Amino acid sequence: MVTLLSRSALLSAKLPHRDVAVPEMGDGVAVRVQQMSVNTRASYLERIRQNQQAHLDYEDDQYLPVEDQKGVPKPADLDIGILAIIHSLVDEDGKTLFVEADMPLFSTWSQNAVTRIYEAVIEINNYDKSMGKLVESEKKD
Repeated sequence: MVTLLSRSALLSAKLPHRDVAVPEMGDGVAVRVQQMSVNTRASYLERIRQNQQAHLDYEDDQYLPVEDQKGVPKPADLDIGILAIIHSLVDEDGKTLFVEADMPLFSTWSQNAVTRIYEAVIEINNYDKSMGKLVESEKKD
């Protein structure tokens, strides 16, 4: 028998999270990776879209004759993997630990640690599955 959630139960539901051991950062330590909310995912995707648009605007400006160029600055590359981690690492209360301005800090971390955390982000957000595959897997359960 299935229990239907009430409005209050839906509004008080916590986002799924997973503690991920990160031995590269010390013995017995972990980080908490939380599934993105609808708003968080929208912000994440919008930031990616903005960066892609900035790159297109720069490229379009570069194709113009020199005298017609508007001087659109070349945007910095955006590491969407680190951006996903920033949107997913939380403390015990579910508050994010980092902001986009912190991205350069990740360059000093162990690549294995970053990969381990990123893989958890991909898994908890089901980024490795299409919506069709998710629906099919739920039908089998």
